[in-house]
Amino acid sequence: MKLSYTTLTKIAVGTVFVLLGVHFVLKSVKVDSGRVGRSLESTDDDVLDCDERTDYLMNLLKTREDQHKKDMQRLKDEARDLQEQLDVKQTLLRKLVSDSSNCGKTDQSAADKPSPIGGKTQSAQQAPSQRQSADERENKARDFVITQEELLRKSKPQTKVRNEYEVIPWDSFTQDRIYHIEDGLAKRPEERPIGDRKWEHKEVLTLAVKLLNDENTDSTFPVTFSDLVEGYSRLDRTQGTSYELFFRTKTKQVYKHLELFRPFAPIHRLSNSDVVDYSHEWINVIMPLQGRLDKFKAFMEMFVDMCIKQDKRVFLTIVYFGEEGQEEARTILETISKANHYRNYKFLTQTGIFSRGRGLLHGAEQWEQGNVLMFFCDVDIAFDTGFLDRCRLNSRPGKKVYYPVVFSLYNPAIVYADKRVPPERDQLVMRRDSGFWRDFGFGMACQYRDDFFTVKGFDTSIEGWGGEDVQLYRKYIRSNIQTIRAVDRGIYHLYHEKYCDPSLSKEQYKMCVGSKALSEASHSQLGLLAFKSSHESNTR
Repeated sequence: MKLSYTTLTKIAVGTVFVLLGVHFVLKSVKVDSGRVGRSLESTDDDVLDCDERTDYLMNLLKTREDQHKKDMQRLKDEARDLQEQLDVKQTLLRKLVSDSSNCGKTDQSAADKPSPIGGKTQSAQQAPSQRQSADERENKARDFVITQEELLRKSKPQTKVRNEYEVIPWDSFTQDRIYHIEDGLAKRPEERPIGDRKWEHKEVLTLAVKLLNDENTDSTFPVTFSDLVEGYSRLDRTQGTSYELFFRTKTKQVYKHLELFRPFAPIHRLSNSDVVDYSHEWINVIMPLQGRLDKFKAFMEMFVDMCIKQDKRVFLTIVYFGEEGQEEARTILETISKANHYRNYKFLTQTGIFSRGRGLLHGAEQWEQGNVLMFFCDVDIAFDTGFLDRCRLNSRPGKKVYYPVVFSLYNPAIVYADKRVPPERDQLVMRRDSGFWRDFGFGMACQYRDDFFTVKGFDTSIEGWGGEDVQLYRKYIRSNIQTIRAVDRGIYHLYHEKYCDPSLSKEQYKMCVGSKALSEASHSQLGLLAFKSSHESNTR
């Protein structure tokens, strides 16, 4: 498509503005270097005697020199960022000019050919409509941004909400820290900006400093990142992200206030719709096991209901460690197989110390029927057919793996302390006091066999509890395979008493104790237990 003159002009003007930005940065360095001289001239010679004036000037010079070094570093960083933006825009401009030139040649050669309709080529007829369509999209986008800004202004000072749960809280941030309520996986109330938050943080501060310096009439006191006193950000999922920033001035307790807004663009399609047909997609559930036969029997009862009777497209691979309890586990599996006419299973054995990673690896290696979808599972997991569907939907060979965030149930003896503990199946409910999202767990995963071996699988040197699943997860997120990490309403981690072996490595033991502490009960339930014990001991 031939680019319009207006479009090329806009790109050229954008490039000029970037060049002017670089010029502004270099000019700022020159202006800043003259600040010390002007400050020296402003000293009151009539008040200070010679010695005092010398000390004053030396201290002032040192202060200005330190500030100058900080400003120089900031300006270098800004100049580097502007140069990167300039390089990107120049590359884009060259590409667009090249495309426009090629498009022009194509249009000219087409114009030389006879037209089937009225002597004009089809492309010549379509060109005005294409330009009009591009202009319409640009106008719609501009109108949408204006509408979002108007909605934001109308919603101030407070959006109408029905209760306290609908209020959107603000995150607080400084030059190098963010303080937030939803602390995510790190579980830190404050942290350094990382990932996308780092780039957002830098972009907001850079723009704010630039806007304030453009308005600044006092060239001897330019605004810098270090002048940020307080910043706030808030994400409204229907409008965008709002920012409020306060910067110090040279007058004590007088601040510059700036409000910024990053509006959302209209929702649009990223790709054409496609059909995902998993009607014939089997899942190989691989589970390492050692002992815990009562849990295994309960798992198989769930497996019969969800996988054998309902889904009917699930293969089961059990990898059993050790001799003790091996025959009993085999008997449980064979009994269920005969009762339900189920033959899609393997019972494998391993010797040596239990290693979850080694067991899962052995189960994956023993599959010889192509690139099967695997679900790595534990004996204390319960799931429904909805989870099996999402396991298939969110896994694609060579493209996607699925890491569900499991809902972990608390100790039923504490949850149902005042009443009879219901059967295990009836405990599978999601309430605040019944469990929590186990966002630190990466053991449950749906992935294709070839992808597992492409990223080199587990580290089989890890023995005992934990560690191997986190390392595999890191391998996936560093690969070209997309990792789908999402809460799943159809998979539960059942409560069981956890023993942390002191012989574990320091990192494994710490992970085990942390998991044990979180799995007992909610914060309020533990508090009630603690206060109850304290009250009873004081009344004796």
